[in-house]
Amino acid sequence: MDPLSNLEDKFSFESIDSSEKRKEALNEAIQMMESYVKLDNSVAVLSDLASNKSYIFTGNFGVFFNMHSPEYTTIDSIWEDEIYQRIHPDDLFQRHLLELEFFNFLKIVSPEERLNYATKCRIRTLNTKKEYQYILHRSFYLKNSSEGGLWLAVCLYNYLFEKSGAVLGIDGKIINTKTGEIFQIDTYENCINLLTSREKEVLILIGKGVISKEIAAKLNISLNTVNRHRQNILEKLNVTNSIEAVRTAEALNLL
Repeated sequence: MDPLSNLEDKFSFESIDSSEKRKEALNEAIQMMESYVKLDNSVAVLSDLASNKSYIFTGNFGVFFNMHSPEYTTIDSIWEDEIYQRIHPDDLFQRHLLELEFFNFLKIVSPEERLNYATKCRIRTLNTKKEYQYILHRSFYLKNSSEGGLWLAVCLYNYLFEKSGAVLGIDGKIINTKTGEIFQIDTYENCINLLTSREKEVLILIGKGVISKEIAAKLNISLNTVNRHRQNILEKLNVTNSIEAVRTAEALNLL
């Protein structure tokens, strides 16, 4: 299971409108994406963070994923697992780190400016011949709620026409599509304050194989406090276990 497959804990704190307010805006967004994939030829995933549903639109790039539906499909998740299963595990991990960085980046941007930003990266993905091929991945938020919370997210998949060159990894970027400003993502600076100093101490000891009872004794805190820190760490890093937490924190340069 990929280490950042659940951003629900982050999204759950966003300010979301009532279902009636969302319905009209969602229908408008669906119509927009139906037209967009016809122009862009991409596969698009529109994720509704409020209802935990996604709508998948298949342009001509759908043949890469063996997707041929003329109509959009609906899944009960904000994660397109059918596509994730085709992505190289290392690239999927890095892609989710980029999304976590993007989410935290947008939290310091005014709601009206957030929609001007997008991510861009390249990811190795299995083609119809079961061979890894670099494709283009982009993501952005299409709509905020009326109260300024992040609401409708879009992921786009398409052919990568640029030459890969000597660039390592997924070559993740955050781009201001209005001004053209590019933020190369290699330090995850917007995630630097995700963990408190105490949570970092606990996670370092976890990484060394120290059990909770011994962590409590070393840090002179109660076992309940250690367990609470452990749970907070998992939620903040959007992972499901301590091994994934250590790996993610090290990748984000938090330890």
